[in-house]
Amino acid sequence: MKYLPSLIYLAVALASTQGFAATTDTEEKTASDTAPRLKTVRVEGQRQQQDPQRTPSAATVIAGEELQRQGIQSLEDLPQLAPGLDVAVVDPFDTRLTIRGIGDGGGTEINIGMPSSVGLFLDNVYLSRPGMLSNDLLDIENATVLAGPQGTLYGYSTTGGAIDIQTRKPTFKPEGSIRQSFGQRGHTQTQAMFSGPLSETLAGRINLSHSERGGYVKNRYSGHDLGGSIKDGVRGQLLWVPADDFSLRLIADWNDARNAPVAVLESTNLTNGRDLFLERARAAGANPVIGGVNTDDENHTRLQQGGVSAEANWALAGGYNLRSTTAFRYFGYKPSTTDTLDIPLYSNSGADVRDRIWSQEIRLDSPRGEHFDYALGALYFGENLDTYAHDYYADNDQAPIWYGNRNLNGKLVQRWGEIDERIFSLFTQGTWHVTDKFDITAGVRGTHQRKAGSFVRVNRNDFDSGDLVQRKFLPSGLLNFSYWFQPELQGYLTLGYGEKAGGLNISSGAANRAGMDSLFILPESTRGAELGLKGKWFEQRLSADVALFWSRVKDFQTNAYDEEFQTSYLINAGSIRSRGIAASIGLYPVEGLSLNLDGTLLDASYMEFDNARCPAEVTLRGNAPATCDLSGEQVFRSPKVTYNLTSRYDWRAGDGLDAFLQARWSYRSWAYGTVDNSRYTRIPGYGLLNLSAGLGGQYGDGRWNASVWLNNALDKTYYRTLSAGSYGEVYGNRGEPRTLGVTLGYDF
Repeated sequence: MKYLPSLIYLAVALASTQGFAATTDTEEKTASDTAPRLKTVRVEGQRQQQDPQRTPSAATVIAGEELQRQGIQSLEDLPQLAPGLDVAVVDPFDTRLTIRGIGDGGGTEINIGMPSSVGLFLDNVYLSRPGMLSNDLLDIENATVLAGPQGTLYGYSTTGGAIDIQTRKPTFKPEGSIRQSFGQRGHTQTQAMFSGPLSETLAGRINLSHSERGGYVKNRYSGHDLGGSIKDGVRGQLLWVPADDFSLRLIADWNDARNAPVAVLESTNLTNGRDLFLERARAAGANPVIGGVNTDDENHTRLQQGGVSAEANWALAGGYNLRSTTAFRYFGYKPSTTDTLDIPLYSNSGADVRDRIWSQEIRLDSPRGEHFDYALGALYFGENLDTYAHDYYADNDQAPIWYGNRNLNGKLVQRWGEIDERIFSLFTQGTWHVTDKFDITAGVRGTHQRKAGSFVRVNRNDFDSGDLVQRKFLPSGLLNFSYWFQPELQGYLTLGYGEKAGGLNISSGAANRAGMDSLFILPESTRGAELGLKGKWFEQRLSADVALFWSRVKDFQTNAYDEEFQTSYLINAGSIRSRGIAASIGLYPVEGLSLNLDGTLLDASYMEFDNARCPAEVTLRGNAPATCDLSGEQVFRSPKVTYNLTSRYDWRAGDGLDAFLQARWSYRSWAYGTVDNSRYTRIPGYGLLNLSAGLGGQYGDGRWNASVWLNNALDKTYYRTLSAGSYGEVYGNRGEPRTLGVTLGYDF
C-alpha cells in the first residue's frame, strides 16, 4: 500500500464533491452549529447495551474515542489503560495475555498444544491466538477487559478473563475521517474511514490503514536499525436493514505485517565465578555487546491474516432477539530467525504457522422482564493449525565451540506439528429481578471438546507421536448478586467457575521423560470470586469502583524442560492463587478537567508447584535437581502494583477553536519474566510518561484536529520481556525510547 496516502486524499476529494453532496443544507447547518466538544468517555464496568446479561464487575470498558485520545494504537498498548492486564509480545506469533496473574502458562517458546486462559474476541468472534489482533486498532466502538472466569457467556478458554473489542458499524448518515501521523525514527501512520448509505436499505463502511515504524535498536555489525515494522490493513463492512425487525452485518478484513524483531543482550551472569557466556562466545570468535546487538544476520517475520463474518439479528414477536454469528479466519506466519551472535551458528530458521478457525453461534435473548429475563445459545467452533519448524545449522569450526560438539553441524532439524480441534457448547444465563434494587443472575455452560494432533521431529532426538486424540467435557458456571444501595451506589458479589481445555503435549521431551501418557494434559480449572462497590457522587463529579478479587487455579498448565533432549513440554503443575484489590477513581472538579486513577494491587502466588523447571542459576552450577519447588513464590509476569494516572484539560481557545492538554503516567512494579522465576530474568519495575496537546475547529462541513505527542517523555529504558539463554545470558525485548510526533485529522 505504498500509495495509500494519495489514494486517501483523492477519495476524500471525491467524497466531499459527490457522495456527501446529498446532505441537505439544513443538516449541514445543524452539524456545524451543534458540533459537540470532545469529552473524556470512560466507563468502568457498567452493563453494556450490547449484552444485557453481562453482570456488574470491575471490568474496564474503554470507549473508542478514549482509545484514540490516549493514543492507544495496538493490543500491546492496552495495559496502559487497563491495570491488571499484561501483554507480552516477542513477535506476532509469540504474544501472551495475562489478567491478574492468570493467562498463558509461560515458557521460552509457544507450544501449539496449549490454549491461552484469556479469550480474545473481535465483533463477537473468538480469536484463537492474540496475534490475530496484532495490527493497529482501527475504528473501535469500545474495548472491554474482563477479569476472572467468563466461560458462561464467552466460552471455554476464558478462565483468566476476556478481552472483548467491538468495531463501529456502517451508518446510513454519510461520515468519514482521515488521520496522518508522523514521528521520529520514520514513524508514519495513515488511517481513513468512509461510511454511508449505498441504498435505502444498505450501508457500507471501509477502513484503510498503513503504518511504518522505524527500528530503534542499532545492530553494530550491519549498522541497521532493528525492531521496526510495516503494517497494512483494510476492513470493509456492509449493513443490510430490509425491515425494522431484521439486520445483517457482513465484515471482511485483510492485514499484512512485516516485522524485524530483535533481542537485546541485557546482561550476562557468573556461574561458579565464571561468565560462561562470554567465555564460550569469545572462544568461538564472537563479539557480543552487552546492552546492544551485534549479529551477522537479522530476524524478519511476515504475517498475513484475514477473515469474514456475518452477524444477523432478528427482532421476534414478544420482544425476543435472535442473533446468528458466522465466521472464518486465516492466520499465516512465516519467520526467518537467526542466532544473536556475529558468527554463523544458524539462520533462516523458525516455525511457519497456518491457523484456520471457523465458528457458528446462535443466541436468543428474551425481552427484559419485570421479574426475569434470560439468554440461551449454542456454539460450534473448529480449528485446524499446522506448523513446520526448521533450523538450519551452520557447518563450520565455530559452531562446535559454541555448542560443545559437532552433532548439529550442517544439519537441517525439522519438526511438523498439527492440531485439529472441534468444540460444541450450550449455554444459558438468566437474571431474576427480585426487587427494583436487587438482582440475582445465574448461568451455566457445558462444552464438549475434541482435540486431535500429531508431532514429528527429525535429525535431532527423532520422535513421532502418532495420532493423538483427547475428548473432554468442560463445565462453566456463574452466580451474581447485585444491589443498589442508592440510585448511584451499587454493590455486587460474583462467584464463577470455568475450565480451560486440556492440551496435547506436542513435544518429544514429555514422552522421553514420562512416557506416552504424558502427551495428554488435563484441563485447567479456575474458581473465582469478586466483591465490589460502584458509585458516583456530587452530580457525577466523583466516581469510584472498588473490587476485592480472589481466584484459585487447579492443574495449572505450564512448560517444563528436558535438559538431556533440550526440548520443552507441557505439564500440569499444582495450583495458583490470585487475590487483590482493583480500583478506578474519576474526578471531574471543574468544567473540562478530568483526573483518572486506575490501579491493581495483586498477590499472585504458586500454592503448589513442586515440579517447576529450575532457573538458569541452578542448572548451570552442576549437579542440578531435575525440578525445583516454587510453591509460595510469586507467579511470573504478575507485578504486585500496576496503575495508570491520567489528567486531561479541554477548553475553548477562542475563534471557534477547542484545545486540550493531556498527561498519562503508567507504572508497573517488578515481575519475573519467565515461569522458572529466575533472578536473571526479573523485569525491573518502570513508569512511562506520555504527553500530548492539541487544537481543533470547524472547517467546511467537518472538523479538523491537530495534536503533538511525546511518548516515553522521560526516555526510560525498559524491557517488555526477558528470557535466559543457554549459558546464563539474558535477552530482552526492549521498549521504544522517547518518541515525538504529530497527528493531523479531519472528520466529516
